[in-house]
Amino acid sequence: MNPADILPMSRATPSAPNAPLIDASWQRSTEYGLSPEHPLHLDIASRSLLSERLEANARLMSFAQPVMEHLHRQLVQSSSLVLLADRDGLVLRTVGDGDFVDRAQRVALAPGAHWREAVMGTNAIGTAAHEQRTVAVYGEQHSLERNRFLTCIATPIHAPTGGMLGILDLSSDNRVTLPHAQALLTTTAEMIEHRLIESLDTGHVIVRFSPHAEILGTPIEGIALFDDVGRMIGCNRRARALLGLGDGLTLPDFSACFGRDWRRLAALVEASASAPVALRSAPTPGLVGRLQWRRPHSPAPRHTPPPTPSRRSGFDILDHGDPRMQLAIRRARRVAGHDIPLLIQGETGSGKELFARAFHAEGPRSSAPFVAVNCAAIPPTLIESELFGYAPGAFTGAKAKGAPGRLQDADGGTLFLDEIGDMPLALQAVLLRVLETRRVTPLGSSHETPIDIALVCASHRPLHTLVAEGAFRADLLFRLNGLSVTLPALRERADFDRFLDSLLAEAAGNRNIRLSDAVRTQLRSYPWPGNVRQLKNALRVMVALLDDADTVIEPTHLPEDLVAAMADTPPIGAAEDLRSCEQRLVRACLQRHGGNVSAAARELGITRTTLYRKLRQDDDASQNSSPGEPAADGA
Repeated sequence: MNPADILPMSRATPSAPNAPLIDASWQRSTEYGLSPEHPLHLDIASRSLLSERLEANARLMSFAQPVMEHLHRQLVQSSSLVLLADRDGLVLRTVGDGDFVDRAQRVALAPGAHWREAVMGTNAIGTAAHEQRTVAVYGEQHSLERNRFLTCIATPIHAPTGGMLGILDLSSDNRVTLPHAQALLTTTAEMIEHRLIESLDTGHVIVRFSPHAEILGTPIEGIALFDDVGRMIGCNRRARALLGLGDGLTLPDFSACFGRDWRRLAALVEASASAPVALRSAPTPGLVGRLQWRRPHSPAPRHTPPPTPSRRSGFDILDHGDPRMQLAIRRARRVAGHDIPLLIQGETGSGKELFARAFHAEGPRSSAPFVAVNCAAIPPTLIESELFGYAPGAFTGAKAKGAPGRLQDADGGTLFLDEIGDMPLALQAVLLRVLETRRVTPLGSSHETPIDIALVCASHRPLHTLVAEGAFRADLLFRLNGLSVTLPALRERADFDRFLDSLLAEAAGNRNIRLSDAVRTQLRSYPWPGNVRQLKNALRVMVALLDDADTVIEPTHLPEDLVAAMADTPPIGAAEDLRSCEQRLVRACLQRHGGNVSAAARELGITRTTLYRKLRQDDDASQNSSPGEPAADGA
């Protein structure tokens, strides 16, 4: 197709803005081989690619989602859709009206669709990605006819250090008022950028500035972050405009920005605590601002001397020679002291909290609090106040003075969230915001308190499975899954004997007690469904059953419930088909918990639905089998 054929069409709305930009985009579309009647060949990302892009942009999405919803609420009079795309034009998230969503999906305005110009021709997302600026494309200005029912405006979301993180788009089937829609869209993008830079964990001092003092503390203030020698680490688009920085990646230092001596920083911070201070009088515009230490509650990092070679640290105590455990320890040691969340996975009772405490003990926060919270043990109605605290009179029965939450208790130290998979979905969204902003708002209060924590989480159920089931937020998983380690089950450990001796010495205290060969063999061959917790409890009972003069634990000292369980359980390595083994373990676990399906499912690391299905399969297999014959193999 000749470009001359399309230029008149692009000029069909001569009063529309960005006409030269639209003409240039049409020219590129033609060079890509696209014509107005181009057949519908949608470029939809595979599930794995979309999953990768979602993970790569998890931090951006966590800040964008709530403001996208807010933006859409401002457009209740129009049929519209708000979209977030990555910097390549791949749609990541949408918020919109049901009827319009159905129509928009026919042209692939949905997650996973590519809207770069080479695929969709002239359109707001693709053209904004190419131009790296705000772009409006009205109906007939779309180069593909199938998209001409749309009116779209898109604006880049800039990274704190420069460059483009993603694209925010507003699409409607009505001609929205351009100034109003563009102002809303730009303000929304600025709010996202503002929160992104506020959430950065690096930096020495943060500077908020504007020509007008009343703008300070709002999303349209300039905001910049500087390191401990005065170099700018990042800033928002408003700061770039006020400082005349353009879109380059080279950032100036503090003195170049404001003409103030970096050595007087402490005095500026102190003075701005009571009122905004003058930062720059010339060139125009003059600037006033507030400065604050990046971590005002923790002016100096907490450090403890490294352990001497003769001292056994927390991880040394856990290392008895098992290769899988050694790998988990080695990887965890590498991230200790860094701002990287740790996710510990493993069966119930496999030692996840012990591992978390060892991780805390080896890091620079070892002298600060270690606060453990079992998300499965707190009633859903109380977990929010337990974690975040509450203001005076927040609810009936609240303390008169209110109470700090466990997150504030852990300030400066380590917060361990055990069984994070059991946290209610509604609370997961609140936790995600706290982890991103590092600020906590007690229940019933509007005051935010900054917190500085190292985060460790644990789950006996794979969180990816919970995400697939809709029981866990994907964006929270991306935030928690900095480093993931999986602890081996006790029956899988290659160091069982050495580990057993260590636990026995702990249970025996000052007494010199050993296991008979017969007991050791029995303990080694038992599969230990309760893992380390079950073994430790059993050893304590055995030691307690010994007479004062006895030093050897014999089979007669084994707890009765353990003897019964051993009798009902084939030893590890015994020949048994997989399905029969599974059925036996499920039934035994359910019996141990007195028929409590929820408790049994938690121990087995499966959902209640899966447990019910396995029980039905077991019943069906029993009914279909002839007496004396094994059940037929099944799924």
